[in-house]
Amino acid sequence: TSEGRRAVRDRTAWLEGFKLDYVSGFTQGMVGFGLDLSAYSAVALERGKLATAGGSNRLLVDKDGDVVDDWSKMGVAALKFKVSDTVLKVGRHQVKTPVMGYSDTRTLPAAFDGVSLESHDVEGLTIKSGYFDRATPRTGAGSQDLTPSFGTRRVTSDWVAYAGADYLASNGWRASAYVSRFEDIWDREYVGLGQKFKWDEITTDIQFDFYNTQSSGREVAGTIDQQAYGLSITPVYKNHTLKFGLQQIKGDEYFDYVAESNAINLPNTMLSYYNGPNERSFQVNYINDFAAYGFPGFKTILWYIKGWGIDGTHYDGGPDGIYSSVLKQSDESHYEVGTFVSYVVQSGQLKGVNLLSGYAWHRASENQIEGNLEEFRLIVNVPFNIF
Repeated sequence: TSEGRRAVRDRTAWLEGFKLDYVSGFTQGMVGFGLDLSAYSAVALERGKLATAGGSNRLLVDKDGDVVDDWSKMGVAALKFKVSDTVLKVGRHQVKTPVMGYSDTRTLPAAFDGVSLESHDVEGLTIKSGYFDRATPRTGAGSQDLTPSFGTRRVTSDWVAYAGADYLASNGWRASAYVSRFEDIWDREYVGLGQKFKWDEITTDIQFDFYNTQSSGREVAGTIDQQAYGLSITPVYKNHTLKFGLQQIKGDEYFDYVAESNAINLPNTMLSYYNGPNERSFQVNYINDFAAYGFPGFKTILWYIKGWGIDGTHYDGGPDGIYSSVLKQSDESHYEVGTFVSYVVQSGQLKGVNLLSGYAWHRASENQIEGNLEEFRLIVNVPFNIF
């Protein structure tokens, strides 16, 4: 083009990542002290500017779109303190909750700078809370401000905080409740409820998830008023697992989350998140564990998801609204079909090596955000213990 850009149909990301993890125990005494460290390094195996097409969030590129050949960073560096069965962590680390967590969907995972608390002092009850003010992205050597994942322009927040609990009752019922605040952007509440039911040889897991999100503070991302619902029903018979997922977004903007957190505890999240304004979606997912056929460690996954009714034509985020692109989305729809094949070596010198290969095919109406795309992934994880 006149701007020196060329449209391409394909993007290739070929990356080799290295992780060196050190997780200490705790010292003796009333207060135990420990240290968690993880050093990350990445080497780009595909460096062609045209082939990588800007890298997206899969490769690190400079401002001119050229691939950075290699980079390194401290992915995790946290002090930890333990009293009874409660652990406090301070520094760069990773947490996982329905309202705040870390994303591990690329070669190397994300992390956040801050403080978190996790307590297991009461049987069946896990209490979690945290406060973070910086993110270290999956593809990047430094840290960055906290931002939403979606939007037509970049807005930042000084911090995100959360608190909540997970409870597992003696009769098998499980429940979760969390609240979070993304300063000057949104307040969010989450409730989850689940149980496993057994009929003869079939065990069925049922999980319900609900989010309520409202803009708060200075509303730098505009007005947000949204609810999200998810229901999954997962029967398991011997080596066969079948999952049905229903999901609905009620609100005129995307169901958003803190960038690099992937904190979306809804059932229909695969290649697409199915989180468009007012979107409804359905999933059927089948997993086969080949251990029953004499091939332990080998699994296959097949899935189909369809989303429809995407409508952002009534979006009114005000002058600061960052989701204005949804205004052109009227009765949009999309669907995907995909498969993954995985194998974990069970014995020998390569025990624990994991191979994962997958292909997904996605088709969408004109203004759906992802559009038509196909993705192939090949992932090889080689773990080994130094001591």
